[in-house]
Amino acid sequence: MKKILFFVFTIIGLNAFAQSLPNNEMEDWSFYLFFDEPDEWYTLNSFIYLLDPGTVSVSKSSDSHSGSYAAKLTTHEITDNEIAVPSILTLAEFNINIADSSFSFGGGYYLQENVHKMTGWYKYEGVEDDSASILMYNFKNDGSGMDTIGFGFTYLGNADEWQPFEIFMENFVHYVTPDTFNVIITSSKAMDAKAGSVLLIDDISIYTNTGIIDLWSTKKPLKVYPNPTTDYITFSSDIRTNDRVLTIYDNFGKTIIKKDFAEQTTKLSLSGLGSGIYTYKLSKGNKILNSGSFIKN
Repeated sequence: MKKILFFVFTIIGLNAFAQSLPNNEMEDWSFYLFFDEPDEWYTLNSFIYLLDPGTVSVSKSSDSHSGSYAAKLTTHEITDNEIAVPSILTLAEFNINIADSSFSFGGGYYLQENVHKMTGWYKYEGVEDDSASILMYNFKNDGSGMDTIGFGFTYLGNADEWQPFEIFMENFVHYVTPDTFNVIITSSKAMDAKAGSVLLIDDISIYTNTGIIDLWSTKKPLKVYPNPTTDYITFSSDIRTNDRVLTIYDNFGKTIIKKDFAEQTTKLSLSGLGSGIYTYKLSKGNKILNSGSFIKN
């Protein structure tokens, strides 16, 4: 249990175009056995519910900045009211094993773009001197693991009415393009959380310097085969259209193939490439239509 609580506290302490994050308006929720979860986001709801049945840390609220819903993050006391655990809302997946107090945390949202800033709207009612926080960061897979190449952080104080927030990314390495973006939103301070603090969050957007990408829209159909492959890879779409570009990157984010993709099908030779995982992006203008990865043996 102590390891899990330490994990909860540790992850808290971590000229542009607007883009939407997945379910950024908090309108889409799914019911899982006993509670609702915001689609595309991860929470501590399962962990909190197991320790205190009937209690969840992130819930659906009709008090929204726009649309029908916002996400409501509440700090709760658990383990017989001995410790207050902040609510967490994040794009990265984490798993907690109650049996052996182990956990895993990683990943985020695939995005080969440098994020300049993030904006959104919030309301906050903190107990005593408590405050909410938002941490965002960019990762780059360097072949041996994920390396943090930029981050942004801010505290959110009390606000009875909906207020805008704005966070700027501080990049450690300016010449590297990230491949993963994540944000961690919490309802309390890491080391001095107060039970009963409540954060409402809505309408989150990120800004990049390279173009407009609708991250929440449905991807255009694209078949990629065979996968894994050895000598050739084929990309096939349902339609023919001009101005589409297919780009393939190696594991370090370097562009290795870039070509027009006006036909329905294109077949590429991989004979000069080494074994490994490669990513691809199908774009039209500044909009990404589809992206993914394949393996070359």
